[in-house]
Amino acid sequence: MIREHGLVELAENISTGLAGRLQLLVGTIDRLDRLDTGSGDWLENFDALELEEEAGQLVLRALHVLSDPRNYIVLEELSKSDSVPLQALVENTQLGRVSLTERLNDLAQVGFASRLIDTDYAQITAAGASAVDLVQLLSAQLAEIYKKRKNR
Repeated sequence: MIREHGLVELAENISTGLAGRLQLLVGTIDRLDRLDTGSGDWLENFDALELEEEAGQLVLRALHVLSDPRNYIVLEELSKSDSVPLQALVENTQLGRVSLTERLNDLAQVGFASRLIDTDYAQITAAGASAVDLVQLLSAQLAEIYKKRKNR
């Protein structure tokens, strides 16, 4: 199901989700750094020295995770409901429990999904939903362009 979004809005939604993930990672590293050295020097220099590179790496990693067809199937299944039991995902994706768990971990690590361990459910994030919308939008546009070229 393609929701009505523009490319700019989809990019903003994905970037916002990735920014949240980056913020969580940076905060975790900063806490560890402060426990280890007590200085907080790393965080003070992060924006100037590492931010641009790390932002690019996180975007590429997210696109890599999204481009895996089986990961995309999991994400697409998650997009169909607010919260999905893992057993339903196992049945609907034809993945074993271990494979599904690892794929959910990959999707969660880039901010596209979350897993509720206590209830054994998984959910798509706003960034994940926008990633699905982006793939569907690009696929629909590709099909339209192909049809136009075929009919020439």
